[in-house]
Amino acid sequence: MRRASLNRLDAAVGTPTTLGRTPSSLILRSAAGRRGLAALAGAGALLALAACEPISTVHGYAPQDGQLESIQIGVDGPGAVAQKIGRPSTGGVVRDNTWYYVSSRTETVAYNAPEIVERRVVAVHYDENAVVSGVDVYGLEDGRIINLASRTTPTFGRELTVLQQLFGNISNVGTSLAEGFNE
Repeated sequence: MRRASLNRLDAAVGTPTTLGRTPSSLILRSAAGRRGLAALAGAGALLALAACEPISTVHGYAPQDGQLESIQIGVDGPGAVAQKIGRPSTGGVVRDNTWYYVSSRTETVAYNAPEIVERRVVAVHYDENAVVSGVDVYGLEDGRIINLASRTTPTFGRELTVLQQLFGNISNVGTSLAEGFNE
């Protein structure tokens, strides 16, 4: 009787059922099921590879070499330079005789800290008559790393090992308690 009811159920659904097989194993045995599983695995692999792709961020603006060729040394003034390549992001610190254009590109991979991949600094120098006297281009290889905020506090004295700190604190506890009783 049970076998007859299973055959009627198979006829109603339209799929052959064999005792001992689950519906999921029937799906995986079909060609469409294998293609779907392969597509799912491929999508998972693409997602994993996309997670490892670095994220690039560009900060600032520095004109390219083609734009810098339009500046005429000894002829152009600040107004002409601003018209040709734009205003700078910063000027000279002591005197305003140099314009600095600074651009940097950083890449971040997954959870790692951002890393500076490319830096370009263009310095347009002016003479005392406010005429361009020179144009310099600096890259990442020309720079020095300057730690502006190290976030470390300098300590004076000698470095103690873990055992020296531990045993030193144990001996200090006894002396502070003894001093408290003498008062």
